Amino acid sequence: PTRVLPPSTKSWVLNHPCLCSRIFSFLDVVTLCRCAQVSRSWNVLALDGSNWQRIDLFDFQRDIEGRVVENISKRCGGFLRKLSLRGCLGVGDSALRTFSQNCRNIELLSLNGCTKITDSTCNSLSKFCPKLKHLDLASCTSITNLSLKALSEGCPLLEQLNISWCDQVTKDGIQALVRCCPGLKGLFLKGCTQLEDEALKHIGAHCPELVTLNLQTCSQITDEGLITICRGCHHLQSLCVSGCANITDAILHALGLNCPRLRLVLPLLLVHLLTSDPCSNPSTLVSGVPLPPSPPHPTHIHATPTHPCF
Repeated sequence: PTRVLPPSTKSWVLNHPCLCSRIFSFLDVVTLCRCAQVSRSWNVLALDGSNWQRIDLFDFQRDIEGRVVENISKRCGGFLRKLSLRGCLGVGDSALRTFSQNCRNIELLSLNGCTKITDSTCNSLSKFCPKLKHLDLASCTSITNLSLKALSEGCPLLEQLNISWCDQVTKDGIQALVRCCPGLKGLFLKGCTQLEDEALKHIGAHCPELVTLNLQTCSQITDEGLITICRGCHHLQSLCVSGCANITDAILHALGLNCPRLRLVLPLLLVHLLTSDPCSNPSTLVSGVPLPPSPPHPTHIHATPTHPCF
């Protein structure tokens, strides 16, 4: 049964600032806003920046405009660590410049689908947000190599970057990024159709900590580029090459030798070749290509025809 507090205890709880602040720290944005309307004292406590360290505005995307983001940034200041503006089409460069200036401790920022933003936003993040670790720019189609160069200069702690469908990005932008962000663990390049093997060579040479790489529909890449990834990214666990028609079964040897933790998402044709091979000898894969000798720990490459991936 629910325990009912006596009136005296309720009064003490509701009017004890330290306890209220502690309770408010566990509440979501909507609940905090409701609490702020209860009384003047609660308004001050609920809207204190320390309670606004993680904000996800996806559910309100249609209503979020630039001024809302600016006001939030002024309220939260240096307390804010994580902000998702995914799908907020009304947010542009000006608001994000104000945000960057006010929220310099931001670590995770999702701008997925914020189609108004340009390279100017990445310049702002580079200038004011050196602690940024996770950035999602998927479907921000105005993003170019200039954004990646800016991020490389001002955000050296970057661990995960999603620039899927930013189809103006080329190998030059990738080169600038990976040279200055050696801690990258996740790169999502789905739909970056201008990327070639040269871009993969830069990734393989400078991203030893890479765990996840999505190259879905990067149609110009070939086995040559992926081999450099295999040789340089030994921690790789997830690789998506769905929609990459130039990838052949020859790459499997390099993957088995260098990436023991890998879960591979292959083009459908290649998966068919793998799964339809009636040969019972596990040392042989498509076209009779032998796998390398077994490493000290078991190697597992899972070929999955997932579409889309990650």
